[in-house]
Amino acid sequence: MIVWFFPILAVCGAFFAYLLKVRLSGNNLNSIKLFFCLIFNGLFVVPYIDIIENNDFLFLGHRPEIIAEHPFIGWIAFSCIFIHSFSLPVKRKVKWLFSRK
Repeated sequence: MIVWFFPILAVCGAFFAYLLKVRLSGNNLNSIKLFFCLIFNGLFVVPYIDIIENNDFLFLGHRPEIIAEHPFIGWIAFSCIFIHSFSLPVKRKVKWLFSRK
């Protein structure tokens, strides 16, 4: 049961990161908004790197048996690093996926 907590948390973190990207992108992007998104994404990326390198989970501690039994968690952490790095706001207006507006 604990194994499914991490993918759910990763999906929620990626969703909120892209929500911030959509809401804060545009011509009125300033350094405060950009730094806020950098800090928010950094709070997620650092635990992902700990999971990949050291098998250290944020709330569970050092648990190498989780990665050994469920290697997809390492791949989710690896892909989430890239997802969070592409979710920074930009100077143009960004739309949601499949948005017709």
